[in-house]
Amino acid sequence: MSKTLAFLKKEFLELLPPTIFFFVVFHIVVFTRSLIGVHGGFSMTSSAAATIGALIVGKSILIANALPMFKLFGEKRLIYNVVWRVFVYLCIVFVFQVLEEVIPLVSKYGGLGSASERLIEEIHWTRFWATHILLGVFLTLYSFGTALIGVIGGDRCLEIFLGWRRSPAE
Repeated sequence: MSKTLAFLKKEFLELLPPTIFFFVVFHIVVFTRSLIGVHGGFSMTSSAAATIGALIVGKSILIANALPMFKLFGEKRLIYNVVWRVFVYLCIVFVFQVLEEVIPLVSKYGGLGSASERLIEEIHWTRFWATHILLGVFLTLYSFGTALIGVIGGDRCLEIFLGWRRSPAE
């Protein structure tokens, strides 16, 4: 049983940083959308969707990082790996953003074919690209941050940024 608990603890601790980061990011996006008046204000529904999205993205990033394609530039300079990750993450985000636009249209028009025909006309392009740009900026920050932590080490980063030092017993 202790192996199971150790595994769950390890998984939880790995899931925590990206989930917290994207929890904040998605709430910034929801807040920004409400400020530009697209959804008519901040609501508990949009906050719940942002929270669920953060949980999904947090786990998705851990799964994606384990894929061999993310180690494609492992032997090159760090910038290649970071740019590659941002590119792949943005492609994935683009697909999810399109799905976010298509799903309401499917229920509105009664099918995927009709929704696809209306997608170009009914999509809120300014909101779509503004969201994509915001997520791109935050994904870039996340990718640079995780790459830096990977090179320097988590303990060293905590020491540099916050002055925290772990005791040798930990």
